[in-house]
Amino acid sequence: MGDVRAQRPPCLSQGISKDLRADIVEWDVANWSLALDTWAHACSPSLQDKKALEIGAHHGGLSLWLALQGAQVVCSDLGGPTQQARDLHARYGVANRITCQDIDATKIPYENHFDIVALKSVIGGVGRDGNKQRQAQVFREIHKALTPGGRLLFAENLVGSPLHRFFRRRFVRWGPSWRYLTLAELNEFLAPFASFNYRVAGFLGAFGRTERQRQFPGRIDRALLNRFVPRSWHYIAMGVAHK
Repeated sequence: MGDVRAQRPPCLSQGISKDLRADIVEWDVANWSLALDTWAHACSPSLQDKKALEIGAHHGGLSLWLALQGAQVVCSDLGGPTQQARDLHARYGVANRITCQDIDATKIPYENHFDIVALKSVIGGVGRDGNKQRQAQVFREIHKALTPGGRLLFAENLVGSPLHRFFRRRFVRWGPSWRYLTLAELNEFLAPFASFNYRVAGFLGAFGRTERQRQFPGRIDRALLNRFVPRSWHYIAMGVAHK
């Protein structure tokens, strides 16, 4: 894409380009990027100089999003984020706002420290092989790490419809071991927070094998199915929780 540092917006609530959304979200961008709109509204007018943590960062997309709004970010994953994350942050000119760390989300070594903690598609992997207690522990650790009044920004995989469950078992390498959340479990995990709200989205966009194949189904979701598919059949929950 080339060097896009001059294009960096002062506040992402003012709009995000298609390419930037793809760099932040990576997968089924049409559906998962709806979380960015939800979070931008919650973080308005900006996150200038706020302390933020991304857990389970991998390629560091959410850290990029946070840094572009002026936050000072710890980009973390078990074993540390990838080199691709570091390259991405450098390409957008925000590496000076981001520190990479090796952090286990079930043992976050901070207390009352961060204004923002962000995660995307992390909890299912933490709960591999049916470990619900590890998933609950992540939310307790996040709550501990946030300052009073701090916010958790989350976008997480849900169990979805029977079709999603079949597809994951048959065609997704990690599908049989990943522990996808029900809406009832998400409510349970968020209970320690003073308040929370979230929306659900995504149906057809999950079924493409490549991002190109997911683009058109994702647009159908955004235009139609996100409004009419039963709530329990959506495969993404995205929202904000306040400590």
